[in-house]
Amino acid sequence: MKKPLETTTIGAFPKPDYVPVRDWFDAAREKGGMNTAQTTLDYTSDVEKNKDTHEALFIRAAKEVIDIQLRAGVTIPTDGEVRRENYIHYHCRHLDGFDFDTLEHRILRDGAYETDLPAIRSAINHTDKCYSVHDYLASQSVSSKPVKFTMPGPLTIMDTTADCFYNDRPKLNAVLADTVNKEILALVDAGCQYIQVDEPLFAREVNDALDFGMEGLERCFHGVPKSVTRVVHMCCGYPDHLDDSEYKKADPDSYHRLSKTIDDVAFDQISIEDAHCCNNLDLLDKFQSKTVIFGAVAIADSRVETVDEVVARLQSALEHIDRDRLVVAPDCGLGLLTAQLAEDKLRVMCQAAAQI
Repeated sequence: MKKPLETTTIGAFPKPDYVPVRDWFDAAREKGGMNTAQTTLDYTSDVEKNKDTHEALFIRAAKEVIDIQLRAGVTIPTDGEVRRENYIHYHCRHLDGFDFDTLEHRILRDGAYETDLPAIRSAINHTDKCYSVHDYLASQSVSSKPVKFTMPGPLTIMDTTADCFYNDRPKLNAVLADTVNKEILALVDAGCQYIQVDEPLFAREVNDALDFGMEGLERCFHGVPKSVTRVVHMCCGYPDHLDDSEYKKADPDSYHRLSKTIDDVAFDQISIEDAHCCNNLDLLDKFQSKTVIFGAVAIADSRVETVDEVVARLQSALEHIDRDRLVVAPDCGLGLLTAQLAEDKLRVMCQAAAQI
């Protein structure tokens, strides 16, 4: 008998109301505007002052979102990034060299997004303490299944901060990759079995991805043993709000342009969108060594897919890839959705995966 397809989530989850963190997704669900960097500053001030009180709330929230995933049938859950107001800046706050006080205004993603960003004003150095170990162990303590831990990739960090020091993109990419690697190796020592690095910028900046981004990924995972599953997530970008049909996402043809190189780089699983962009599934033929985490439900559409729709698409995918190299997931993080809508979509996804 064939074993069921594995299912996972990608990262962000709608935060419970009691969590003392307001993030970008809160504003996006309200179709309002919010400065992500200012949210970061507010978060730092409040959480640092009330560490002990907030820690219990973060653990409670992690248990709640993990329970939702497990109840829906997800076999590899994440902690929902519940303690991170912005998972990229969360990482940067634990590094020397970043200025969160004097922000830099930037227009990003082909003009689709405008904000004020923390700046790199001196050499970046990783602090001695790895935040990821505490966060992972806290989440794993309330989960009956191994929890996947997610990290921002160096190219994506570069897109969400302002470089006022290095002025050398390959060098900055390598420096940031080394900081991610230190966190990842600490996670390995703590027993984490699934570690994911997110690089959605690869789909937007294909030339950078090929010139130095892939090398950055290998630096991120340097020294990780084969017993740990190394995952790379590469989506096409979040819209401004739910059901935003006009948002300019990355060209899904980027997957085809990057596929050969992706297959050669030293990691195990590549996570791609499909529900939103409906790829030409010949793409899956190009991944000869990688397991593909296949986006089977849309994360920016309030309509809940039917089980039959997801089953049909997964069956089509399996005409191009062996079932032991296919994992089913949402396109990206679920932060834009309400908790109930996220659970409804995950349940459909898992029921479809179970039927294959």
